[in-house]
Amino acid sequence: MKKILMLLVGIMLMQFEMSAKAATNDWDLLACGVKKCPKQLLQCATEGSCRKTLACNRDCGGSGSKADQQACHLVCQLGLGKESKIYPELVTCFAQNECLPKLEPGKDGICPVNETNAKDVVKLNSISDLDGTWLELKGLNCGKAGSGWEGGYDALPCRSSSWVYSKDLWWYHTSFCKPGKDQYCENSSPVHLLARPSLSLKEAGLIEVPYIDPPLKPQEERWYVLAHPHPDWMMYTYCGSTPAGSYAGLNIASRDPDARYSGIPQEVDVELRKAAAKFGVDYDSLCENEHKQCPAIRAREDVERALLDSPLF
Repeated sequence: MKKILMLLVGIMLMQFEMSAKAATNDWDLLACGVKKCPKQLLQCATEGSCRKTLACNRDCGGSGSKADQQACHLVCQLGLGKESKIYPELVTCFAQNECLPKLEPGKDGICPVNETNAKDVVKLNSISDLDGTWLELKGLNCGKAGSGWEGGYDALPCRSSSWVYSKDLWWYHTSFCKPGKDQYCENSSPVHLLARPSLSLKEAGLIEVPYIDPPLKPQEERWYVLAHPHPDWMMYTYCGSTPAGSYAGLNIASRDPDARYSGIPQEVDVELRKAAAKFGVDYDSLCENEHKQCPAIRAREDVERALLDSPLF
């Protein structure tokens, strides 16, 4: 049994980026997990879906071997992890009992909006200004080692953001795939997250985005639109946190279903560059996310299915 527990904890360590020093604390993590979450550890050892999810985490790499492993683990958690009853409980138990290592501050992005430049964000009239599906074509958190933006979320294939109005409420839906060959989705199914967004009553320009089904709870994001030079083009930033630590990213997105990063209109590109400079972002360092061989985006279907499954949302 001790060997099984060590295997499980070893793979758990791979779910979060750590320094080499932190990776040496396996025994401390094991002791914490055995003491605080023994039931969940044993249940995971006997449930196939939980073991498969941990194996998916293992394939992402561990102990800082890959800069973009955070995004890879997220896809594992949202895909295989949702098929397991115990995996979410296991991860949540570790997080609630502070058994999980924390992300190093500043390694997974720093919010580009601060007290000095917050006045320059775009003030939306309503969430309805964002209605529809936006393809995310360029990003900042691309998983490049040493960049300070190592999570890799903005480089995931076929990333999209959808704002859906259903049951008298606004919903946020984001979907993406685990990278395949040439960064395409290949035959893998997209995974998604859902949130209940709202405009802040306390801070102009702030969109509050609390997720309803994240792998680690709570997960909350602050969104700011940094530029909206055309109804179908915008630059936004998201600044979030989970029990594992804080993260941030930035995207250029288009509501044009046929949009490509290479097709940004010149006048839009000029305004996006100005906004990037205003918020301290190197526009030319953004990674490109081509939408090729992408599965259909089923934002409304996913929202309505969630409402049927859990009508109290």
